[in-house]
Amino acid sequence: MQTLKIDDQIEFRPKTFVRKRLFESGELHFNMYCIQPGQKNPLHRHPISAEILFFVEGEGEVIVGSEKKRVAAREAVYVPVNTPHEIINTGKSNMIVVLVQTPLPCEHVIVRPEEIGEIAEIR
Repeated sequence: MQTLKIDDQIEFRPKTFVRKRLFESGELHFNMYCIQPGQKNPLHRHPISAEILFFVEGEGEVIVGSEKKRVAAREAVYVPVNTPHEIINTGKSNMIVVLVQTPLPCEHVIVRPEEIGEIAEIR
């Protein structure tokens, strides 16, 4: 059995968010993102993989497709296959997000904002 303590994996850097792969199997990735205020995981998509984001700590915004929503700790967001998405820490404290990506391989394709057009804010 593989186990780990999430708190032991937390790491922040001043210039960019930190992405850590906590577990990997043949079918999925289980990752953690550590995002300081003002940092973001830039807009991208995964052509064959879906993703579930679970916000452990902090608050900010998440963009999924052409929708943007405020998120806070203990919320989860589903990102469908090949859907552009971005996580932005707009809060005053650090943000920790754990996420699952499946199936593999989980290719990371950068998306330009103009590719998704106008974004609607969801409440």
